[in-house]
Amino acid sequence: MAASHDRVKAALELKEPDRVPTMDVMEEYSNIYQVLGRKPAPLGFLFTNPHAARIIDRIAPLINKSHYMDYEMDRFSRDRTEAAMRMGYDSAWVMHVPIWRFLNTRVAEDIYGRCYQVVLDGKGNLGTPMYRGGMFRGPDDWKAWDKRDILRLPDRANRAYARIQKELGDKIFIFASFLFGLFENSWQPFGFERFAVALRREKDFLRRYIRFYQDHYCMMLEAWADAGVPGACYSDDMAYRSGPMLHPRLMEEFFGESLRRITETAHALGMKIIVHSDGNVYPLLEWFCDCGFDGVHALEPTAGVELALVKKRVGTRICLLGNIDITHILVDATREEVFEAVRQAIKEAGEGGGYILAPTNSHPGMNVERLRWMLEAVDKYGNYPLAI
Repeated sequence: MAASHDRVKAALELKEPDRVPTMDVMEEYSNIYQVLGRKPAPLGFLFTNPHAARIIDRIAPLINKSHYMDYEMDRFSRDRTEAAMRMGYDSAWVMHVPIWRFLNTRVAEDIYGRCYQVVLDGKGNLGTPMYRGGMFRGPDDWKAWDKRDILRLPDRANRAYARIQKELGDKIFIFASFLFGLFENSWQPFGFERFAVALRREKDFLRRYIRFYQDHYCMMLEAWADAGVPGACYSDDMAYRSGPMLHPRLMEEFFGESLRRITETAHALGMKIIVHSDGNVYPLLEWFCDCGFDGVHALEPTAGVELALVKKRVGTRICLLGNIDITHILVDATREEVFEAVRQAIKEAGEGGGYILAPTNSHPGMNVERLRWMLEAVDKYGNYPLAI
């Protein structure tokens, strides 16, 4: 295996590697194609051209039945991994999410029971669809829901990641991932108000529902491990900028046992597992440690998360990942600003190991040149023993 693997594993085990490792989180077609030197697929044009859009609207059921978007997702996951490798990252958070069904060029749904608005990135590519609401009114809708595509996900993931790992896995540490985590899958198909009702009045149903997705996630881990993937990223946005979406006591009551089952399964399979949540996660940090995660991402600075404070609170218990701003630093900042942001992050979290530098998330405005500056800055400031 490449030195990148040793580097990432050392950080996840709270040790000092030779250099601060890096993780790629890019999930945008435009930047990935720029790195690979390819032209965008013409999907954006087809979805916005009125003549083409009318044709697509008519044949959308046939497109969904053919699983064309599933094959597109296989290709995308492989391409984004190659782009991360070419950029020089040590690791990559690689999503494989063949979950959407396009009802037409404006509206999509997913296999879990959500409705979305179709999103274009303005550069000729489809973006991640925007959640608009749930499709379930209560337990009976869930019980009647066709779950066959959900149950097929582990097999699809195994085939996709086996190819990626075989072709690229010796060059870059892969964190496999899919959508969604237990919390998002619990409230979004119902909407938050209906979910709140279930928390109070339908606890037995909600616990059975969560156990279904707990067991499903463990099957996904088995599929990834069988494909040879060394890491997993449990992605589940649990916080607003103001704090957790649900009181930490309720998070533990309904999700704690399941998350411990997930991390125990990953570790039994020889995998590392990190948790991703946007927002102000200060009240959840100790809980993430108690649940058994090896690392926590995104540590979002625009949500008021200070890396030095997180390091002080939980830096001896869990690896920290992220904290590089994606609203300015990796969008339109100067080279000096990018270098200073990286230097400061390494100074605050790199001492003693246990830090992997990464953007907090991905969006179309991120600039490839600034991402390259970020990686250059890690080479300048991130070698151990640190001298900053």
